[in-house]
Amino acid sequence: MFNILVNTEYEWLFETLKAEAPDSFSMRLVDFSSPDENLNRQLAEADAVIGQKINLNDSQYECARKLQIIQTLSAGFEHIDLAKAKQHNVYVANNNGANAESVAEHVLMLILALYRQLLFHHKSVTQGPWTCLKYQNRGLSGKILGIFGLGNTGKALAQRASAFGVKIIYFDVVRQTEAENEMGLEYVFPEDLLQQSDILSYHVPKTSYTSQIINQKSLSKMKADSLLINASRGDIQDEEAIYEALTSGKISGAGLDVFEEEPLHENSPLCKLDNVVLTPHSAPDRECYIRTISNALDNLLRVSKGENPQALAVDHEETTRKFLKLHPEVKFSVS
Repeated sequence: MFNILVNTEYEWLFETLKAEAPDSFSMRLVDFSSPDENLNRQLAEADAVIGQKINLNDSQYECARKLQIIQTLSAGFEHIDLAKAKQHNVYVANNNGANAESVAEHVLMLILALYRQLLFHHKSVTQGPWTCLKYQNRGLSGKILGIFGLGNTGKALAQRASAFGVKIIYFDVVRQTEAENEMGLEYVFPEDLLQQSDILSYHVPKTSYTSQIINQKSLSKMKADSLLINASRGDIQDEEAIYEALTSGKISGAGLDVFEEEPLHENSPLCKLDNVVLTPHSAPDRECYIRTISNALDNLLRVSKGENPQALAVDHEETTRKFLKLHPEVKFSVS
């Protein structure tokens, strides 16, 4: 039997995980936020852990001698100490892009809602007076879409946005020439991305390098009629700077699905603006959770058979350090 501990953060998916799991899997729901002797006893029997908010210490890893993999159901894994997991020969893997399509579609929705003034026009019909500002609407065709971070979601966005006739430029600390050739993408450094993009969408992990990369100086380098989109991490944005940019005309609009603190406080000045579309970290859809569970169980099945897992977590801090060492002239974060 392959013994799996599921952190209570995924309690709402636990029954589905059990129902979809192979008969050779045994699953138990465990609260990793309250470490005690009982948790240590359970770790001693565990072959795998499903969870994102997992931060085992050395003594817990010593208890978990059978542990082979920590599998997240999310794209993010910032709570997990990758170096410590590696030291104890434990794999860390994420959801293998299960939510990429959903987030990409959400980003396109935010862009179109802003360009077509969807919220204003909806209110003009439902609340009156009937007002049509179609002559102020904007189209996507011919615009330049900048993608900051070409991971699974960035690629999914590029694929879908290309159908609207946009030119796509991107920056990533790992240049991806294959994707450039396949989708006709242009690779640029961050400062050029800021200056050239009509729409700039961020898809980066949470690291010390990405903390508040959306700030007063970076926003000041964007086009005056550009859109800012963030559906990745709230930590990468300075919301006071975004508010100032929106109200001063430095940028024309913003679509935000993530925030520095969630839930966003109802008194946030962003809530009072007409040139924003705000959503409550709702980019994932129900289909992506089907893919998430399937990907996770497939990964664990691979490990249970002695095979290597897919979607191993990448040390983004180290990857960024390597990029900056090769390109010291590049300002990864314009600050």
